Amino acid sequence: MKSTTLRRSNITREKVAMMESLSRYNRQHQDEDFYKSQNKTRELDVLWQSFGVKPQKNEKAPQVYFVTGLILGVIATLAITTVVSLLINLSTPKDELVIPKKQAIESAGKFSFIPADSAAVKSSPVTLSNEEYTVKEGDTLESIVIRFYGSFDMSKVNAIQSTNKMANPNALSIGQKLIIPMN
Repeated sequence: MKSTTLRRSNITREKVAMMESLSRYNRQHQDEDFYKSQNKTRELDVLWQSFGVKPQKNEKAPQVYFVTGLILGVIATLAITTVVSLLINLSTPKDELVIPKKQAIESAGKFSFIPADSAAVKSSPVTLSNEEYTVKEGDTLESIVIRFYGSFDMSKVNAIQSTNKMANPNALSIGQKLIIPMN
């Protein structure tokens, strides 16, 4: 460095000499560390190659684990669906499926287990009146159709909607009275 540069920077010649020797020392030791690390990797490679992992005789193939997991998954799924279906069957109220007393009294004499004559059936046609149902918590129009008709039918849903003049079948409120056409 020039002496004018040294005077301007307030760095003494001793400090410059020390910095130069420090940089030489760092360069020298970096090279040594590089060669040492390369030697260590070679040693590790040799050790790893001689370490060789040998398979054990009792080790099972991955396919065995896959098939076992698949079978256990199917069994677990079946068990869960069985439990859920049992819970659904137990939670459905059986009291609402009973015919109301008024209708049971009216139709008490009309039911017989002996086949009737065709002439008797033609002379006394069975007329079904409309039912009235009060909406309870958790009811949907579909569940009401299943409760009264035994199975889901979109034509029955449409009949209930038109009878009750409902615009939205999903807008049921608790306590709402619905007229259920039974014919």
